[in-house]
Amino acid sequence: MLMRTVLVAVLCVCVGVSTKDRSCYWRAECQETLFATRTPYDTVRGDIRDWPLLAGCEAISMWALVRHGNRNPGDKETINMRELQARIKDDIIEHFDYEMGSSQLCAQDIENFRKWNWNTTMDTSPSYLTGIGYQEIYALGSRIRQKYPQLLESQLGVYVRPTYKQRTVTSAMAFLQAFNEGNELNLTADEFRQQDDVLRPYDNCPLYKDEVKNGQLLNDQLEAFFKTTEYLQVQKSATDRLGLSQTLSVEEIFTLYELCRFHRTWSTQHKSPWCAAFSSSDLLVLEYRDDVRHYYKNAYGSPINAKLGYPVLKNLYESLELAKQGQGKSIVTYFAHDTLLGMVYSALGLYKDGETITAQYRNPNRNWRTSHLAPFSANIMAYLNRCNDGSYKVQIFNNEKPTLLCPLEGCTWDQFASIFQPFTDANLDFCKLKGMPKVPGSAADFRSLTGLLSLTLSIMIL
Repeated sequence: MLMRTVLVAVLCVCVGVSTKDRSCYWRAECQETLFATRTPYDTVRGDIRDWPLLAGCEAISMWALVRHGNRNPGDKETINMRELQARIKDDIIEHFDYEMGSSQLCAQDIENFRKWNWNTTMDTSPSYLTGIGYQEIYALGSRIRQKYPQLLESQLGVYVRPTYKQRTVTSAMAFLQAFNEGNELNLTADEFRQQDDVLRPYDNCPLYKDEVKNGQLLNDQLEAFFKTTEYLQVQKSATDRLGLSQTLSVEEIFTLYELCRFHRTWSTQHKSPWCAAFSSSDLLVLEYRDDVRHYYKNAYGSPINAKLGYPVLKNLYESLELAKQGQGKSIVTYFAHDTLLGMVYSALGLYKDGETITAQYRNPNRNWRTSHLAPFSANIMAYLNRCNDGSYKVQIFNNEKPTLLCPLEGCTWDQFASIFQPFTDANLDFCKLKGMPKVPGSAADFRSLTGLLSLTLSIMIL
């Protein structure tokens, strides 16, 4: 394991005002803000501007992998959400008794349901970047510009490329707008590629699709989650809290969660009446479902996932190596998805727990928590610094926070190369379903590389 990071969460005890045992979501002293991969970036991010520059050094190149900003739900999610809210909203309001209360909500929660209307823009723009998402990415670009203005003044130039999805293409536009405003740079993004083995390698990997994405292990874990005592309690308590006569199904509970978190994450201050269906502890249980899903679909649940993170890490190393030689670009930024971020984390051994994540047991102190690791606009940024003594140092940040990988004081170039140069042999030959070659990509190769990286970091820390 390359790194074991302890995530420090700020505990907020949400105390609602109780009237006749009714909980009032709207008057709670705080609302849950962690919603797995739907978490607003501002909820968990650091600030790249707050960290001190390396004494006697100057950043000459930046490489970044950035998830797109806040987006609308996808087609299937949108249909399920629209149908569920249409079916139960009136029942929730009707079953509320202002005298006795057959539900566990309070009067203002019900009033908020009365005022709530379906947002029809979600029907016409599924999975599209929202205005909030555009602002998230624009703000990220602005912070980088403020901290490292010399990178835009460099003659090396800027390279930005998104995947083919609207949400990443528009995120790239927001990022470049932050650089272009007030300047005469006129920067544009490179055209996306329909087949992109760097940013969407999983699209071109039959082995991944067969054994991981559509594999039995992922399906079994999700099925097991919906049978846990914790989840069944959420199912019962949400039904009771809304005062519904018929128990909500497994699918309806998660759709209700989607209604809560998609509307909630449009703003860190926004409140969704649908979140009133859940207690804070309920939301922690539902958050874990996504942690389990991404663990098996994108990360440590299969060594195949880590191998799919190799090509983009190869690109990281080669980009900074070119900049070190006075070539390449001053800024290289790719806009992709949480799937690739999970693969990169597992390729590097980041946020790995000592025990396997399973649906049956939710460790509240786990390192693998997608709310912190893969919120909207999540990113990994590496900075190459040239120092006055002629040496080079590399710093690596995750969501604008320092990492042990290459910390604030920086890795030497040799230390950086010892971690990342092994990825330069990466390719997707292992993805073939038949006649899969041994090198690279066997499970033994994966363990060997992970062991090498762990040894390297141990030496660096010592």
